[in-house]
Amino acid sequence: MARQWEGRTRGGAFGYLFFIRLVKIFGLWAAYAFLCLVVLYFIPFAPKRTKSVWVYSRKILGLSIVRSSLAVVSSYYAFGQSIIDKVVTGMGLSDRFTYSFDRHDLILEPVGKKQGCVVIGAHVGSWQMGAPFFGPNGAKVNVVMYDNEYQQVKDVISENTGHQQYNVIPVKEDDVSFLISITAALRRGELVCIQGDRYMHENRVMTATFMGREAEFPEGPFVLASKMKCPVVFYFAMRGKGRHYRFVFRTPESVLPYIDGQDRKDYIFKAYVKTLEDIVREYPMQWFNYYDFWKLYSDK
Repeated sequence: MARQWEGRTRGGAFGYLFFIRLVKIFGLWAAYAFLCLVVLYFIPFAPKRTKSVWVYSRKILGLSIVRSSLAVVSSYYAFGQSIIDKVVTGMGLSDRFTYSFDRHDLILEPVGKKQGCVVIGAHVGSWQMGAPFFGPNGAKVNVVMYDNEYQQVKDVISENTGHQQYNVIPVKEDDVSFLISITAALRRGELVCIQGDRYMHENRVMTATFMGREAEFPEGPFVLASKMKCPVVFYFAMRGKGRHYRFVFRTPESVLPYIDGQDRKDYIFKAYVKTLEDIVREYPMQWFNYYDFWKLYSDK
């Protein structure tokens, strides 16, 4: 059984369009209410993803059978909420939420100086929720992502939620032209955002102890961050109670002291893993890597 991420997120154009229409006609709470039915559908009909949440709850979080069962429901619901929230924000309704900023100064400094900055995130929370706040501070945002999503879904979202608040730098198999786009964006003093927790090639990974178990991370984001002579910031947008989002910013230097002579790639990677673990322990149900991340069952 293949364990790595497949490069695409489950869902189709109809699903996105349905929730967009639901929000427009009946409001946000109607979308949240209907999401309960969607969760009940996905539990039996997305068995690989359901198994990944179950194993994560039992073996990583150490929850009981009853609490793990509830965790499956909570995880799917939180994931659905994150999708609805980013759609609502894209519709220009960001005022439906409240926000707080944790070490916002760490990103404002390079933005204010018009420095290029590598921003590394993860598939936790809903990072798109912070996109509207970068533009007003004078930062153009570029997001590096695998171009394996259905174009039809992209068209539905862009047609119904207004202007996209960031530029996409697509990554395609056996094509390194995206590196030229990244370099150019950084030289222009823009932000380049990339996720640091999923990989497509098992021969291009870095290994670390994460949440008590050995795990593999993509090497690319940390090679990029170490090679480019620009600031590096870790960023996460986490959902709290009452439609509140907390934007968390960290730099490698704010997490771990740098030791002279230390390999910069390894240094950034260790700081990232520590930061991500702190986030996941605080928001365990907002971990949205729905595959065998820790190799706990698929390679056996």
